[in-house]
Amino acid sequence: MTEPSDSTNGLQIVIENLSEEGAQLLAAGIQSSADGGALAQLIGAVTSALRPEDRAKTRLVITGDLVATVNAREDRTDTPFMMERGAGVVAAKTMPPNADGLVDILIPVYWLLPLEDVQETAEQSRLIQHLAAHEAVHASIHHIGDEPFDLHHREEFGYALMNFVSMASEQIEEHLAEYLGSQVTGREVEQSASNVEASIEAWQETLATELPAIPEDDPDYFQRGMLVTFNALHILWKTLAYLAAALRTEDGFRPVPSDIASLPGWRQHIAPWWERYLGLLGEIPMTVEVDIAATDEVVREMGLHLQIWADELGFDFHDTPQGGFFRIKLWD
Repeated sequence: MTEPSDSTNGLQIVIENLSEEGAQLLAAGIQSSADGGALAQLIGAVTSALRPEDRAKTRLVITGDLVATVNAREDRTDTPFMMERGAGVVAAKTMPPNADGLVDILIPVYWLLPLEDVQETAEQSRLIQHLAAHEAVHASIHHIGDEPFDLHHREEFGYALMNFVSMASEQIEEHLAEYLGSQVTGREVEQSASNVEASIEAWQETLATELPAIPEDDPDYFQRGMLVTFNALHILWKTLAYLAAALRTEDGFRPVPSDIASLPGWRQHIAPWWERYLGLLGEIPMTVEVDIAATDEVVREMGLHLQIWADELGFDFHDTPQGGFFRIKLWD
């Protein structure tokens, strides 16, 4: 079901893959609230975060099945879309422009369903508004075009460095979206020590279980090992990009809270590289009006920093005249 906006500057609202029961629950939540409930808050946050000229080109898609909704919009044959991300799950997703130039912000319907507990409802309301504003930042970047942080689409790199530059570009954009989302809603988003610890443990668990499961006689053994390693590490790094956004101020970054800084996993795997990581993120202006020429060098330096970080953690991935070379030094 699609409901076009009455306003030329308004959003289109689309509802997909929703069961009859889910539709009834959504309707009940809207009807029981004087201000339209979570859906109205969601629309308000997206509208506030988008540039005015982007609103008519953006659709808010409420879905009962995020996986099916993503798969209907892009070919995921080689890399199936999954909800799991490290220690958490995908909360929402923004798609690139379709053939008509429309950007879809996909929101699982469970965010909008009413809760019995008043305090839980209030917290969910704050979360959905921040989530919506975060995704709207991604939407505006899509509308601006030119893939502003995707240096690897403008320059040629060796296979290894291309992967690190690609990860750097995504982390920088996530940092920007998280920071600007909090500015729109006025909600300070914290990353607790338990969240950071869970992300570190999820990364280590992935390496401990998935790497040994790859048969040593697999002809793609090293390729598969590289993908497992860096997919897991990238998820951890994105968590750190969110943490950096939570600590960012107008003129720098607040210190890492002591309960995070004292975590053994933080001291061993993150702290030695954290200041340089923050320094590079600090060079990115917090605006969707990205100056590509000014930020390309930061993206490049971030990619190199991630490559050094990974190597010193025990994962050597570098370029040679014969192509990318990957080695797990932990096992030497």
